[in-house]
Amino acid sequence: MTGPHPDLPALGRRGFVAALVGGAAAGAATGAGVARLSAPDVTLTEGPPVGATVLAGRGIDPTGTDDSTTALQRLVDTAGEGAALWLPAGLYLVDGLVLAPGQSLAGPLARSYTGTAGHGARLRARTPGQREPVLTVGANGRLSDLTVSGNGRNQPAVRPGGFLVVVERVTMVEGSVGYDADYTSGNVLSDCQIHENGTGIANLVDSLVQTTAINANDGDGVALGPGANDNVFQGLKIEWNAGHGLQAFQAEHNLVVGGIVDRNGRTGLRFVECGHSAVVGSVLRRNGRLAQGSDDDCHIFQQDCTGLVVTGVVTNSGGDDDGGGYASPAVAVRRRGGRDLVLTGNDLTGRTGSAVDDDGSQTALLNAGVAGVQTASGTRVRVGTADLVVDPAASASAAFDLGPSSRDDAGTAYRLLVVARDRGSGARTAAEAVLLVSRDDGDAEVAVGALADRIGSGAAERFSLRATVSGNGGELAVTLGNAGAVPVQVRLELT
Repeated sequence: MTGPHPDLPALGRRGFVAALVGGAAAGAATGAGVARLSAPDVTLTEGPPVGATVLAGRGIDPTGTDDSTTALQRLVDTAGEGAALWLPAGLYLVDGLVLAPGQSLAGPLARSYTGTAGHGARLRARTPGQREPVLTVGANGRLSDLTVSGNGRNQPAVRPGGFLVVVERVTMVEGSVGYDADYTSGNVLSDCQIHENGTGIANLVDSLVQTTAINANDGDGVALGPGANDNVFQGLKIEWNAGHGLQAFQAEHNLVVGGIVDRNGRTGLRFVECGHSAVVGSVLRRNGRLAQGSDDDCHIFQQDCTGLVVTGVVTNSGGDDDGGGYASPAVAVRRRGGRDLVLTGNDLTGRTGSAVDDDGSQTALLNAGVAGVQTASGTRVRVGTADLVVDPAASASAAFDLGPSSRDDAGTAYRLLVVARDRGSGARTAAEAVLLVSRDDGDAEVAVGALADRIGSGAAERFSLRATVSGNGGELAVTLGNAGAVPVQVRLELT
């Protein structure tokens, strides 16, 4: 089956769980040549709670050979709303099972990180042609400890049939969507395994997902469409999905707290036309593994959002677990438009290129503590400092990371403060020059203004000042010459 991103190479697998083949070469079949490991068969002594309806008997086949749909559904319907249901260990083929409001369904634990568990209670879609969900959980219902599997990734594994559904320790695998919330609200997912689906989780509203692994899906780990608002994602492991780790489009008031977002094919986190959302305290690693050279080759992508806050994020770059594959990402954060954006207090060192690919709209506070231009509603924060010792009749240089310049605008002015201490007399002076960086059709250019005294005198006579800028305007080199007779201790500060 071709996933939602047919233009991307095939899905990779975690090195400690499965063998990576050929660095996920483009055009290979999904999972081709990949050894899958699942949890070993175990003997479980767990039994049904007192008063539960046990789903067993005539017409119910726990060997996964015959169709169990009719007999299972009859017992579910007979139990009525609010009933506790127990599915014994085994594999049950169904054409779609629907729970009544308030019912809870549990069974012996069946859990896997990849593949499908060979133990515990398992429901599976009987045929690839089925389009209805394998299991629909009624409003105010609860699902615990089962594995629910699609067939050929052609139908959702689990779908809530109403508000306030709780899903805990459930494995959802081989569905078109692992958990298809279908814009219902009040969902709570805890300690689940959601892997090897078309998409992991889709279109939650007013919901909470916590301590859940979402991995190895053909498309996005989490996909939020227009109106999928007011969700909390806490402590998730979102990794090795072929699409984005989490993608949100025209969704508002979503919060990502903690968790690890690692080695996804496209971006780790992608927000487009979203509002008033935040990413706090997450670890982003090696995202963009299948997106080399595209805008998705980054940890975080933002386009035309309002009020997006990213803080306390830690990043890292690299290849596959075995050292192969594309070392990604090129960029930590890529920004296209938007307003009232806050990016502060992050470690953005986990990239092979620029920390921030910014379109120059300057409507945000860029990351304090990371080299590069930083603005807050047009108010400049310090770009960087450099400490030099300049010998007599010699010069010394310092480099500053500005971030790429925009083309065909008025340019950007910087103030260079030169604070000097004469190592002979101990006298201190301060002088200032303005630098103008601009870029039209060709390479960027820098113009250097005169060095003017601010404290003390004689800076223009003692010091010479030159500057060069890289072709894209992102790197500025400043050279200061000392015409005096004694060494000078100098601090350069660029704002």
